[in-house]
Amino acid sequence: MSLFRKKSAPAAPTVTEPTHVSLGAPAATGINLTKGGSSSISLSKSDPTVQITAHLDWDGGSASRRARGADLELYVLHVSAADVVAGGKRSQPLPGGAIYYRNLGSLEQPPYIRHHGDSLTPGRETATIARPDQQGYALICAYSAVGNGVGSFKEYGARAIITDGREQTVSVPLYDNNRHAYWVAIALVDFTHDGAVISQVERYSRAGSEARPVLYSNGRIGMDEGPVEFK
Repeated sequence: MSLFRKKSAPAAPTVTEPTHVSLGAPAATGINLTKGGSSSISLSKSDPTVQITAHLDWDGGSASRRARGADLELYVLHVSAADVVAGGKRSQPLPGGAIYYRNLGSLEQPPYIRHHGDSLTPGRETATIARPDQQGYALICAYSAVGNGVGSFKEYGARAIITDGREQTVSVPLYDNNRHAYWVAIALVDFTHDGAVISQVERYSRAGSEARPVLYSNGRIGMDEGPVEFK
């Protein structure tokens, strides 16, 4: 498989082009997760207006790296609260769904997650997660377009930022310089607790594999187990 072959353009839905953002240090009230670390955001599941926002931020790295290509995609893999499988309840956990630039989702109906549009240049892509009482797990992932060639997500300056839009912000950086993966699972958001527990998971696909990850109803992450989708 050539790393530089061009992907066919899909019939994409109408989206809003995100504004380029400055990737400075997290706010003073925020938490920066260590590798394998976790933190939580307090929220009231009895309040149907509560939302959290997940950003994929990246600056593209160096000028030469941006010139070669730095097109990343935000994916939010999700499992509903109704589908969550506790240990021993079901022998075969169910695969969850995916919200991304071809399937933008909705805040008014399941899965109560909305992707706010594709960015073809370094900056930010954003998804809003509503109705935490209806959520089980959400996995924040990034995909590197084939046209980018060889390069790591860390080189692109990629990180996930998860916030309630008030005073609680968790920044989830990457620590490994894996230059041959098209996919990375960055952060797992676990809604099965009183609040939302956010963990830095940093799992990469096999070298050359474009099969997306799968999030299962028991919270397991299956790398290289999903469909292959070109941009």
